[in-house]
Amino acid sequence: MNQLSATLSDGQFILVYNVLSLGLASMLFTSIFLFVARERVLPRYRLAVMVSGTVTAIATYHYFRMFDNFNHAFAGMTGNNPAAYNVGYRYVDWLLTVPLLLVELVAVLALARAAQSSMLNRLVPAAAAMILLGYPGDAHLTVFGISDPGIWGLLSTIPFLYILYVLFIELGKSLSRQSKAVQTKIKLLRILLIATWGVYPITFILAMGATGFDPSRFVAREVGYSIADILAKCLFGLIIFSVARIKSAEDDKEFAKSEFKDE
Repeated sequence: MNQLSATLSDGQFILVYNVLSLGLASMLFTSIFLFVARERVLPRYRLAVMVSGTVTAIATYHYFRMFDNFNHAFAGMTGNNPAAYNVGYRYVDWLLTVPLLLVELVAVLALARAAQSSMLNRLVPAAAAMILLGYPGDAHLTVFGISDPGIWGLLSTIPFLYILYVLFIELGKSLSRQSKAVQTKIKLLRILLIATWGVYPITFILAMGATGFDPSRFVAREVGYSIADILAKCLFGLIIFSVARIKSAEDDKEFAKSEFKDE
């Protein structure tokens, strides 16, 4: 266990407190919207919307746990115990939600069953491996005799690069059969994943050099992770919903007339 060297200032405490609160509210109300709005797409696309809602619902629970855990570790600014803050909540959340993010991306395209299964059979295990390999480094654990966070970060990068290959090369091949509007949205989703997932290794690297509890690194990590989560889960889910709406309108002209008559 690293020796604790400092605690949070009032301003740092308030910043993390507010960001975690924002994350909790964003996940909760995005979940409510997606579950309520699922009837606004055709049945074949509702699975993608429901998975999106499930992702943000899972994140709602874990943000509640992180918010409560943060208050337990730091609230009151006296007798703080940074070691009581459990980074494992984030990794359990990611272990469940990151594979589901990829599921909703593939599901909304309504690919042939064989193509969909082939893609998910590669993406889901790679996503789980990426999270599992990253956790020991972020939590400063020694596993299989490896304690260097840099090694765990490097190992975690391997499945991450494989996911990018599948999303941009394999998935890219199927986009030619989609409409221009859908292609634009899916390309935006892929860029959003890279942009938001790119925050995680950056904050991971920033925290690697700490020999004890560093308040600035802690705040940067929690703020960076939370903002990336909101974009990668809430915004991603709302774009998935818009893709489902577009594809529903393309598949059923009567649906398009009833849903988009005022647009």
